[in-house]
Amino acid sequence: MISRLTTAALLASLLGACASRNIDLEKLSSPSDEIVWQAGQKAVEDKDWSSARQYFRRIIDAFPQSQHQPEARIALADTYMQAGGVGNYILAVSSYREFLTLYPSHRLSPYAQFQAAEAYYKQMNSPDRDQTATRQALEEYQRLLDIYPDSDQVEKARERVQDCRQTLARSEFMVGYFYQRTRKAYRASVARYEGILRSYPDYDQLDEVLYRLGETLATVARYAEARPPLARLIEEFPKSQFVDEATKLLARMPPVLPASPQSPAAEEAPQVAPAGPPADPTPVPAPPEGPVLEQPPQV
Repeated sequence: MISRLTTAALLASLLGACASRNIDLEKLSSPSDEIVWQAGQKAVEDKDWSSARQYFRRIIDAFPQSQHQPEARIALADTYMQAGGVGNYILAVSSYREFLTLYPSHRLSPYAQFQAAEAYYKQMNSPDRDQTATRQALEEYQRLLDIYPDSDQVEKARERVQDCRQTLARSEFMVGYFYQRTRKAYRASVARYEGILRSYPDYDQLDEVLYRLGETLATVARYAEARPPLARLIEEFPKSQFVDEATKLLARMPPVLPASPQSPAAEEAPQVAPAGPPADPTPVPAPPEGPVLEQPPQV
């Protein structure tokens, strides 16, 4: 058992490392978890995140049986979220996940799951930059919807899911458009556009995706593949700003040649010989005696 003096010295050392000047060392080293908890709550009210962190960590480490143990873990994670910044968001995710591992069915578990997703959401970049955080946020929100479908955070999570999907789709489109216009890498561009149609059918600028896909395919003379997305654009998005261009592009394409009709003889079903030997087989003559001359291959 660590003595109270030793604990106080250790906490004083941590205090200096954290550069917190508002912490009450007597409360921090108190044998009462309730006193430490109230001190942590007061630090949160004062937005003294560093001090609050030390109080909550004290409960987690020194009072494993405390009734405040789950709340202290959530409060600790919340201090990182409130402080903000990439480093703090990473620590917040780690703390929320630790809580979910220990208390998967606690009343605060849906909140912890939502906050883990929010920590990634706050790190999201614009569509023209790296989308790793967006994908992680989407995964965490989806986990909330799958595991806690009745929680109070569901509606907000659905809104966030839609936002993440729009950002990811926009990012894919920008890459595809870059390949199309700048690199002239049409195959890569087509792959990006088709990926959006397949993975993000709810993208709110799908009309432009259809037009750019048809435009790119027409550029490389893949007219048979270009017609369907352009026709879909005209049918499903009649008020789109790209309808006129799509109509003109379709008109400029060469006409579809009709398939050549097959001859009647070719359409007849082939006659299949009956299985087995004939009823009266003709005897096969024996090979002549003497050496057999090899025939040259037929070229």
